[in-house]
Amino acid sequence: MDMVEKLNEMPLRYRLYEKEPWHSKGLRVLPIDNYLVFYLPVEAKITVVVIRIIYGGRAIEEQLRQTQAGG
Repeated sequence: MDMVEKLNEMPLRYRLYEKEPWHSKGLRVLPIDNYLVFYLPVEAKITVVVIRIIYGGRAIEEQLRQTQAGG
């Protein structure tokens, strides 16, 4: 998970997730092997919040919907 730790150095390096409502919230995607790390950069605190780590073969949209519904 060294790649996740490096997000603090360059949190805007990875692409914005293209689907709404996540795109307008600033959700970004970091691919690591077969997984996707979804995170939100928090510039005011100079940190990131990891939202989900999802296996790339899963139904990404459904997983993110469950994340949104859960809080």
